[in-house]
Amino acid sequence: MKFKKIVGFGDSWMYGDELLDPELSKNNADAHSCWHQNNQYRNSHNFLGLLGKHYSVPVENFGIAGGSMQSSIWTFLWWLEHEPCPQDCLVLVGHTDSDRLSFYNPNHTHYANDPPWNKFIHSTWVEYGSSVIPQEWRTMIKQQLVLTNCRTLARLNYQQTLMFFDGTAGRRGIPMMQFHIMPADVPMNLPTEIWPDFSTTRWFRDHPGNQKRELVCAGGHPNEIGHQMIADKLILTIDSATM
Repeated sequence: MKFKKIVGFGDSWMYGDELLDPELSKNNADAHSCWHQNNQYRNSHNFLGLLGKHYSVPVENFGIAGGSMQSSIWTFLWWLEHEPCPQDCLVLVGHTDSDRLSFYNPNHTHYANDPPWNKFIHSTWVEYGSSVIPQEWRTMIKQQLVLTNCRTLARLNYQQTLMFFDGTAGRRGIPMMQFHIMPADVPMNLPTEIWPDFSTTRWFRDHPGNQKRELVCAGGHPNEIGHQMIADKLILTIDSATM
C-alpha cells in the first residue's frame, strides 16, 4: 500500500474533540477545542495528524464532532469530487454509533470558519441542546427519532455505510481502512474493514486498572496519550498492509 496523503472521515474522535492547546486555555478560561486558534494544536495531536507526521505526508481531516455515518458518506462524496488523485490517498474511516442521524441544511452555517462541505445538522446536537439548531429543525428531528429510529434502522444504516465505502474503494482503487470507534452492529468481514471485533471506545473502557483516566479528557474523548495509542495501533496495521 502506497499513499501520498492520509484522509480521515468520522466523528469527534477523528476530529480530535477536547484536544486543547494548554497555552490557549491558560489565557482564556472559555477556550474550546473547536476554536480556529486551536486548529494547529488539535490537528497535530489527534491520531490522524500523528499518522501524517509519522509517514511524512499531508493530512486532511473530515471528522465532525457529533457526526454520523451519513455525514461520513456525504463528506467523502464531497472529497471524492474535489480530490484529483484519490488513488494516491490512504482513506481512514472511523465509524461512530449507527443510530445517529444527520440532516442536510443548505442554509446552515454555525461557525464563520465552517468548511464548504459542512451543511449538516446532527441528531446528537438536539440531544445536547445545541443552540445552533433552529426550532423547526429541532422539532422535525425529534419527531423523526420518535417515529422511525430503532435497532433495525441502525443496523441497516451500519450495513449500508460499510458496504458503500468498501464498494467505492474497490471500484475506484482507493486504499482504505474502515475501523470502529463505537462497537460494530453486525459482522461484515469486508476487505477494507480492519479490526472487525474491536472498537476504540471499548478498548479504552476495558483498559486495565485506573489507567483509563489517563487516556481520556473530561468529556470522554481521547487525550494526547489516547490519540497516540490509536495512532500506534494504526501504524502497525498500515505497515503490515504495506508489506
